[in-house]
Amino acid sequence: MNNIQTLSNLSHALRSGGALHTLFIIHYTLAVFALALALPAQAQTPQTRPVDRLQTDARGIYLLWAEKTPRANELLAQPCIRGGQVVMQWAEIEPRQGVYDFTALDQKIATLAAKGFYYTVQINGNIKPAWLFSAVPSVPEKFHVQVRDKQGTLMFWHPVHENAHLAMLRAAAAHLKQGKHNKLLLGIRLNFNPVGTEQFLVPNKYRKASAWTYPPSRANRPGEPQNTNGSARGFALPPDYSDAIRHAYEDRVVATYIKEFSPWTLVFVRNNIDGDLLARCAPEFRAGRLALFHTSSEAEPRTGRIQRQYGLFYDYARPGHTVAYAEPWASAWGEHGGKLDDRWCSPCQWNYWTLLLNLHCGVSFIGEYAGNLSFALTANHPRLQSKTVNAKQQSKEFTAAYNWASPYIGRHNRPDEAPGAWVAFRENHQVKATNGVRPENLQLTRFSGDYNYLMERVGTDGSVGVDAKDASKGVAPVGPPDERYGAFARKYPPGTQARLKVDPRFLATLAQQNSAGGVGATLRIIYLDDLSEGSPDNAPATGSAGVPPADGAERRPTQPAGSRRSQSLPRDSHPPLPPTTATVSLHTPSGAKLLGPLPRTATGRWRIAEFTLTPAALAALANAPADWQIAVTAGEKPLTLHMVEIVRKPAQTLDLTRPKST
Repeated sequence: MNNIQTLSNLSHALRSGGALHTLFIIHYTLAVFALALALPAQAQTPQTRPVDRLQTDARGIYLLWAEKTPRANELLAQPCIRGGQVVMQWAEIEPRQGVYDFTALDQKIATLAAKGFYYTVQINGNIKPAWLFSAVPSVPEKFHVQVRDKQGTLMFWHPVHENAHLAMLRAAAAHLKQGKHNKLLLGIRLNFNPVGTEQFLVPNKYRKASAWTYPPSRANRPGEPQNTNGSARGFALPPDYSDAIRHAYEDRVVATYIKEFSPWTLVFVRNNIDGDLLARCAPEFRAGRLALFHTSSEAEPRTGRIQRQYGLFYDYARPGHTVAYAEPWASAWGEHGGKLDDRWCSPCQWNYWTLLLNLHCGVSFIGEYAGNLSFALTANHPRLQSKTVNAKQQSKEFTAAYNWASPYIGRHNRPDEAPGAWVAFRENHQVKATNGVRPENLQLTRFSGDYNYLMERVGTDGSVGVDAKDASKGVAPVGPPDERYGAFARKYPPGTQARLKVDPRFLATLAQQNSAGGVGATLRIIYLDDLSEGSPDNAPATGSAGVPPADGAERRPTQPAGSRRSQSLPRDSHPPLPPTTATVSLHTPSGAKLLGPLPRTATGRWRIAEFTLTPAALAALANAPADWQIAVTAGEKPLTLHMVEIVRKPAQTLDLTRPKST
């Protein structure tokens, strides 16, 4: 709602003669103005913005919900872990009205800081200060599972509740800013703490203020009888709940976070904020004064509506306007809030594709459940081990996924730093994990295609998502469940071709790196070794024999592109290949150059072929036509692709140098 609309509403209220509502509208108007005043006016350059410094220094994987995990220290010692979380309840911070105790907060921070870890802080409202129940209207029902107060649910828009919440935030900001380890503070989550921590759910029967129970200490006036709800006759009730009430509450909370935190650290705003609030916060996202987070990461958006949340990451974080922090909706097995969510692929596949979607959306800080990380370490999941096919191999796939993804985190808008560029092939138009959602709400549009990173698939190439012909079944996993790749894939009919366009900025940095004495790059193709419609294709890789990869999939390096042999042979001089053979080629200024085949022996497992790109080949790619640079062509048999990736040489190592403990 803009200021003109607000003033229009105020005028209408004055004409209608509703005194209490007029007072509320005035309060709302002041809240909008307060939000505007709280937004810093000074310009920030990329060199001075905290958002850019922290994207560089603190990007990586963050351990979540590990306080009660026996292996917490062991998990924190894993090389892919960059930081942790500090979770407090409002009741712990404010045991008595206006009295704040930060002892537990400081202890948790010190534990992480001693190891050189960055940390986020979140002050949740699942358990609220007990004294509020003697000062604020409440009902015994718990409106949501997030409400953990035994007394029930508090009226969050009551002035006493709101003022106490804002006062606590101001006290917390002052304490954290002066803290010994504030240089390691990644940021604070903006929690509205209305119903529980996140929810604004108010059942219809409680939207009327008169339906709530009022504490006698606040409701009674001396000598006045009570009404049935505990309020005194003649006592002015707060306004009934409405969207306008919610928006005014949100504005005042956001204004407080901006004023108290954003000048010196990151404020992470949940990406499910509604249209009005988003419109008011959008300039702050673009300027990097507010960041984004969610607790909804999955292998694909859970519903069509939730695509919007991922879209905010894609629109604001991927281009580098601000940064994003992503926490899973549930574990890789589906554990969430005491229930088990639907899963249609194996845990290692779900975990890996969740990482891919985070990278696709430009997430710089990826929160990961302790249970997932513990399984990578131990190959054991205490509650669901029996449902985990080949747990030992899946555990290796978890580890391989974390090690592969870590160097990519937080470099999506920095092609000069990125370790590579890739496309993960995918097509799905209806969410596979239904979780009781109506079919019409499971339609995917914006996130129905590939996930990518500094590379994209171009054109209409005739490929389809695996099993996409039967729209009622959606997309089924492909390949064995103990390999991480096959939650999604694209199948290319005989003779069709996937064409890939690499971000020109990334290609330019590769060419520059190699003109200064570099050693080239690696082109990696991950595909299904499947010839179910014909006999095995035993064509050898050009110039080399197969070698086993570190993660268990088969790799076949080919003759280096740009080497003496491949330079001396024109395209049509390559040894003849069987017609069933799939091939890989480059698009250069002088035309298409064949790199070699993708051997298939019908094992039914995923296979990796690697081709060395020499500095000369990279220079040719950098000057190639802009429409595409890489092509993968199916032979006379269909070809199922997972990924095409260009990786720098030497390979990017885990950049996990941590700040010295303070």
